[in-house]
Amino acid sequence: MTADFGRIVQQGYVVPDAEAAARVWAERTGAGPFYVMDHALDGYVYRGVPTPLSLRIAFGYWADMQIELIQPLSDADSLYSRALATDAGKLNHYACLVDDLDGLLVGRGLQDRVLQSGQMPTGLKFVYLEEFIPGGLHLELIQPPPSTLAAFQGMEALARRWDGRDPVRSGAALAEDLAALAKG
Repeated sequence: MTADFGRIVQQGYVVPDAEAAARVWAERTGAGPFYVMDHALDGYVYRGVPTPLSLRIAFGYWADMQIELIQPLSDADSLYSRALATDAGKLNHYACLVDDLDGLLVGRGLQDRVLQSGQMPTGLKFVYLEEFIPGGLHLELIQPPPSTLAAFQGMEALARRWDGRDPVRSGAALAEDLAALAKG
């Protein structure tokens, strides 16, 4: 069995304040700009238990690595609330993009390693494989729809052209920035 899930595209951190953490990342590393969005997850399941969950997520790029800053917006029992209580601000997971999430899990016999799963309103599906990375980090496998993949690619292109101004922006600003990028 191989464990090649493709290139690592993301580092994820669970933080108490996504916007404040994004500002620190931008100031210290030059990562950014960060786009902040609130999401209510569809069909979120933690350790086999369906759980309503909302998150505030800030996405930015540090060179070609996506930095994801996750702030739980409720006290629901989840990987995020537990990480916030024990390891706030520390690296929580790496992520890879996959084409067929369910097929990969079945094909590699990894269903029993799934710590949590869910779907974003955009159609993005994800699972976290519990402590799959040596050292106790989780591996997130993401199956993005074409629109999310295009948004990720656009954010990476925006980061390469970013002049350091306005390091934290809204999701609405992402749409405006991507439209301006497309115009050249």
